[in-house]
Amino acid sequence: MGLVLAIEHRDVGRGTTPLHARNGALLGEFTLSAPLDAALVDAARVYHGVTPIVPIDPSQPTWRDVLVVTFRATPATPATANA
Repeated sequence: MGLVLAIEHRDVGRGTTPLHARNGALLGEFTLSAPLDAALVDAARVYHGVTPIVPIDPSQPTWRDVLVVTFRATPATPATANA
């Protein structure tokens, strides 16, 4: 499972996140447009990326900060099974 969380952006156009099946077929896309917009993605079943950002006003600073966290299950070991 993966979390994609928008932190902040300024003067950004585009920055769309496409989701593709393992066979490459486009499943859909979304844009995180406000701070704390979030999506949970099953990273084991789909590929995800982001289109390049472009400045809306080229004379202004442009950035897009996004936090991506991937969670992965691991088998329990005797030391952690009862934790």
